[in-house]
Amino acid sequence: MWQYLWAHAIFHMVRWFPPSNRIKITVVTMVITLCLLSPQFYVLLLNRTTRWCPEPLLSLLIVSIVMTFFVIGFTFLFVTMIPVPREVKIAFHVFGLINFCTGLAQCIATLKGKDCQFTTVELYDISVALAVLSAVAIVFVVFMLPFWIINETKRDSVLDRRERTGICYEPVKCCSCLWHI
Repeated sequence: MWQYLWAHAIFHMVRWFPPSNRIKITVVTMVITLCLLSPQFYVLLLNRTTRWCPEPLLSLLIVSIVMTFFVIGFTFLFVTMIPVPREVKIAFHVFGLINFCTGLAQCIATLKGKDCQFTTVELYDISVALAVLSAVAIVFVVFMLPFWIINETKRDSVLDRRERTGICYEPVKCCSCLWHI
């Protein structure tokens, strides 16, 4: 789930910069996004990672790497496409749903895989990190979901930027990244 939130935050962060001055932030965000792969590949390429572990932590690490490649693609699309086409938004939200399921699986497998911390130390450590990131992202999305749904069903009741009204206007007038793409 953290991958979904990462691309979502990058989308909004890049739009805080004026269109004429987005090249630097685009390059920086793409480099940082590419760097998200390095710790995952490091752990994957260790010989100790393939030792026995009762939980599918290695499989979840591979899924996380694949999801991170998708995040790189979505991040690139979000920083280069203005406006973002509806089809890309729909694909991104489908990716978010898949990411939610894998994030939940990561949390459950990591909680159940206490034995792995002795046999595959690095794999367990990165699984804990990915599970914590996923849990934080899941909590954030679960907290924000009712506001997103209400704002979609009763248009602009929660946040209307044009009229500068809505029950959530004041808390988010400086932080628009709380809202969907």
